[in-house]
Amino acid sequence: MRGKINKALDLPCARIVSAKNADEILDHLSTMVRETGRCDGRIERIQGMDLQYWTDRINTVIEATDLFSSQQERAKRLLTQLRSSDRV
Repeated sequence: MRGKINKALDLPCARIVSAKNADEILDHLSTMVRETGRCDGRIERIQGMDLQYWTDRINTVIEATDLFSSQQERAKRLLTQLRSSDRV
């Protein structure tokens, strides 16, 4: 039994979220990117949620979700939009 558990722990990380739920997550992130980008062209640090936080959130969706190619492209566009909205 212990051997099976150890073997299972050696497997690569499972995908956390299915593509079915990815659209809801991407909708939320899209809204937040729009809202945080409205502060004089800078992503404000709001309760610890700065540019790096939102970048990490989007990257987590890309890496930990079984996305369809259209969803992957949407997430990558969100990253581009996020970076371009954080200008001086």
